[in-house]
Amino acid sequence: MKKYMMWALACVLSSCTSVRILSFEELAPAKYNFPADVRTVAVVNNMPELSSTSEKGVLTLGELNADGKTAAEALATSLADSRYFYQVVICDSALCAKDKVHAALSQEEVKKLSSDLGADLIFSLDRVMIHTAKEDVFYPEWAMVLWQAVKVKVTPVLSIYAPFREKPLHVVAATDSVYWDMSNLPSDKQLMAESGQMAASMLTSQLVPCWKTVERSYFGGGCVEMRDAEVCVGENDWKGARELWTGLYNRYKKGGLKMKAAYNVALSYEMEGDFDKAEEWLDKAKSLLKSGSDDVRMLALYEKQLKARKETTLKLNIQMSRFGNKF
Repeated sequence: MKKYMMWALACVLSSCTSVRILSFEELAPAKYNFPADVRTVAVVNNMPELSSTSEKGVLTLGELNADGKTAAEALATSLADSRYFYQVVICDSALCAKDKVHAALSQEEVKKLSSDLGADLIFSLDRVMIHTAKEDVFYPEWAMVLWQAVKVKVTPVLSIYAPFREKPLHVVAATDSVYWDMSNLPSDKQLMAESGQMAASMLTSQLVPCWKTVERSYFGGGCVEMRDAEVCVGENDWKGARELWTGLYNRYKKGGLKMKAAYNVALSYEMEGDFDKAEEWLDKAKSLLKSGSDDVRMLALYEKQLKARKETTLKLNIQMSRFGNKF
């Protein structure tokens, strides 16, 4: 009878637990790897120098190009702020003739720019294309147009050159969109400037490791230990939280609370960078799942997140080796 009452209490406590959301900053690796001996890079403006014909306060719908000088300066500033390279220099004078489509840099041009600027690599900002169009923002559940806006799609293109290569090492492109309310539209001049800033941010996240906010779910509440562990999480004391969760896991032979404790232990190891231990405890949690449980999807999502972070950390370690992996 005593054993039965203990099991029933565990079920009640389990039913009282709820999902908590944890947000934290994670250093994400860049898309491209650069050798540690690449210390100085130069950003050059290879966009056409545009003639300004738009009226003040007017937004052109259709195709536009951002201002090359502004965009190149924004990219150089963003890369310098990342402190990934030893030095970032800039040549913001247009290499392209006015109103002409950019041309790829020749190896002779790259060698001269590298020599003149003292750069190991040349980042050639070739285009920042802007496409604007009116769009109705539709809300499906209400089956009606919620508001009218202008959708602005920004697509920067950047070529990476090395003096010892005839062709670019990489051609980097990205696309993202923002919406402007019809009642507060920017002028062409304002849009070109802000699109340059947006392009700089998009390219920087591909060229150097950048911090981003990510989220994880975990189980909280339900009993004293779970609530105390939440306090530890709030204080970033993952070892203390893990001791409480491990105690709960060892206390019960089965049940939802044991599964949730194992899941939380897995998260604690991930937060400390021990991904093998995290996978080991996640497997324990999965073995305790009941068929049809509402928690199946939560564990499946975390398994995907954990695998992705483990893979990206390997890449990040390579990229941060120039700093002795101190990050």
